[in-house]
Amino acid sequence: MNYQIVCAGIGGRGVLLASTILMETAIRSDLHALASDEYGMSQRGGSVVSLIKIGDFKSPLIGRESADVLLAFEESEFFRNLQFLKRGGITVINSHNDSLPGPVQDLLRARNVGYYLVDADGIAMAAHTVQASNMALLGFFSHLGVGPYTYQNVRDTIKERKSGKFVEKNLEVFDTGYGRAKK
Repeated sequence: MNYQIVCAGIGGRGVLLASTILMETAIRSDLHALASDEYGMSQRGGSVVSLIKIGDFKSPLIGRESADVLLAFEESEFFRNLQFLKRGGITVINSHNDSLPGPVQDLLRARNVGYYLVDADGIAMAAHTVQASNMALLGFFSHLGVGPYTYQNVRDTIKERKSGKFVEKNLEVFDTGYGRAKK
């Protein structure tokens, strides 16, 4: 079981926490996992990219057109990191829009890429916890059942990873994101 995942967003949006949860979920499933983070100007709203490799890999770097999954915590970061996604890959995009521009849809169709738009920000805002949009995106992604990333596995990792008063809110947002994927 080999998977390459790119998590892309901007600073302060929980990209690194989400990638840590994905790493820990894989490790809890007895899989080998590597990661590399790039977050230069993230504290000023700059790009954050986390590369995760699950399986028999020696290097955490992911090459062009090699990622199985692209999780975009900002729609703009989807466009910036699309180059990583391989033919037949999957992307989940945090977006307020109902669709992508026509030429982008055509490109994804031609490359046999499955794509999903989810208003993770809207889900988090409805729960009065704007910072948890990353949990909504992870919830949606867990519905797809890619590798070890099932609903229960990811939820258990969040429960174990987060503590205190925020865990219930994070799980609520995660569950709502999961529910949106079922529609």
